[in-house]
Amino acid sequence: MSAIDFGTRSAALELMDESGLDPAELSETLGELAFINENLGGLASSLAGLARLLPPGCAEFDVLDVGSGGGDTARGIVEWARRRGLTARVHGIDLAPAAVACARRANAGVPGLDFAAADLFDLPPTRKFDVVHAALLLHHLSDETAVKALVRMRELSRQGVVINDLHRHPAAYHSIKGLSALLSKNRLIRHDAPLSVLRGFSRRDLEGLARRAGLAIPEISWRWAFRWLMVART
Repeated sequence: MSAIDFGTRSAALELMDESGLDPAELSETLGELAFINENLGGLASSLAGLARLLPPGCAEFDVLDVGSGGGDTARGIVEWARRRGLTARVHGIDLAPAAVACARRANAGVPGLDFAAADLFDLPPTRKFDVVHAALLLHHLSDETAVKALVRMRELSRQGVVINDLHRHPAAYHSIKGLSALLSKNRLIRHDAPLSVLRGFSRRDLEGLARRAGLAIPEISWRWAFRWLMVART
């Protein structure tokens, strides 16, 4: 068995990126991902980035959540704002109509949320959002597409961009591989969770992508558990 190369990003494709997934299996997978996101620091990282960008005295704001999946982060942003007496409107977009359907079902009746099956690159440049956010999206993309996505996110934002993604690290890989094998029976989680770490980033990777995308001096910080938070003001 060959040694795993943690020095470069893996180009292997995740099962979640395949078309024609069974809707019931996808719904189960998104539910497990929401649990992981909340309990392993994902949501907290996104909220920390959002807080850095909101101007003093801000009473309301809108967010574009790119790759919104099951909508758990979008809902978390709205609830976080409400607890602070703020009004948040979050527009979630995802390429997978089945994921959008899951997000709509899971968040039915929650004010301030809407979800659409849409491509980031198809959004009109005149449609601006205070913050453009993406959690666990960039690692699904090649470096070239990630740069283009960051450029587009910057163009659509008034205040800035928040990126929350995975740290490619041996401890992260072996930990999530063991946990997913022990605690999940979902084939997508068991396959994709460790692979997503291998598709993740080093600090140098993110710095390079940000530089190529023209992001102005992004703040990159490490967050528990093995997350990178990148905040770029526009």
